[in-house]
Amino acid sequence: MDKADIIKTLKELLIEINKVYLLGDQELLEAKRLEDVESKVRSELDKVVTAINDEIMTLKLKKLNSGWRGQLKSIFHNRKTAESSLEKFRLFISEILAIKTIKKRFETEGLFVELRAQNEDQHLLIGKRDGTSEKAHIIVDGKTGDIRVEDNQLEPTGLVPKIESILTLPNGQKIKTTREAIEKLPISQ
Repeated sequence: MDKADIIKTLKELLIEINKVYLLGDQELLEAKRLEDVESKVRSELDKVVTAINDEIMTLKLKKLNSGWRGQLKSIFHNRKTAESSLEKFRLFISEILAIKTIKKRFETEGLFVELRAQNEDQHLLIGKRDGTSEKAHIIVDGKTGDIRVEDNQLEPTGLVPKIESILTLPNGQKIKTTREAIEKLPISQ
């Protein structure tokens, strides 16, 4: 399950929960419908958390799933009943969706390079390890491969001579982009 699948699944679960809430608002929520959605939410969240491979999220889901719940009677229910079953999962899904940044950092030759993946874009922060606040912030657009520097940020030329981005197309073809050029790379690279 890749990041796009995770986000799609989580958004679909939120839609399901909201539909249940709307039925509850009208007191038309059948017990079976509530139980089915809760079961689906638990199952899909298990898949998502496994794919994320984050210990904290795994433990939070384990805690959410550990609560005992009595059997619902086969009658119609209101929103309050729906929220007592699903709200904790809705909040958990929102928390996962709010985690948009994946950070990786390494240090070399007196510089630090930090990658922050946010949605499709990659943000590179490059700075000196000497504690000065001077750093460059480069963004590689995940859709177009465009490399840009925000207007209020430093150009990286004083810290690094060249920045490249390599796009891999579905057929395996690789395209290398720099701020100066774009070129096809041999497929074997």
